[in-house]
Amino acid sequence: MSLNLFGRLMPREEAFTALFCEQTRCIVQGAHELLDLVDGKGALDMHVAAIRQIEHDADAVARKVFLAANRTFNAPIDREDIIDLANRMDDAVDLIEDTAKAIQRYALGEFPGEMRAIAHAGARAADVLHRVMPLLDAITEQHRTIFQLCEEVGHIEEEADQCFDTGLALLRAQLRAGQVDTVGYIDRKEIYELLEDGVDKCDDISNAVQAITAKHV
Repeated sequence: MSLNLFGRLMPREEAFTALFCEQTRCIVQGAHELLDLVDGKGALDMHVAAIRQIEHDADAVARKVFLAANRTFNAPIDREDIIDLANRMDDAVDLIEDTAKAIQRYALGEFPGEMRAIAHAGARAADVLHRVMPLLDAITEQHRTIFQLCEEVGHIEEEADQCFDTGLALLRAQLRAGQVDTVGYIDRKEIYELLEDGVDKCDDISNAVQAITAKHV
């Protein structure tokens, strides 16, 4: 009886991988909703509302991670790494919402190819991250696959960087040619930066996963 009581009092091991998968699912949903917005599939306000709900759901999952990290001492991943990774993933969804709200605020209805390409890169990077997370349950055995997938996210981020540079160069040329006014330039530049920040955040997440995995090889 005393042993059973002791076992009940000990902090239990939390299923952090399942929670991380919930977080990446929110990133995937948000990134694809943003992609549909940029691709002109459906009404702008509908996409923004959907992304707001996804962000709300993501916050709820992040709170679960933080609470669980504070009540367990025998998780397979260091507590500091758990909190850091959860924060990065929560930030990714926040950036998606910030981007959607900025598009709504500036009433942008048309998006150049470079913007759409960055949004596509963000959705692809999110998809890869969602494939990575379940592998953390077998982190030592799956470390090669984890590293490969994280490197794939890095390559996607490099593609987005190139689209960002090209897009800004074209936008500056439009400003000089009088094809866009100063306010329009500033608005579109902000959207470019937010989209690129979203892909960068996916790369940050993959870097964190690589660092965690390296500790278990």
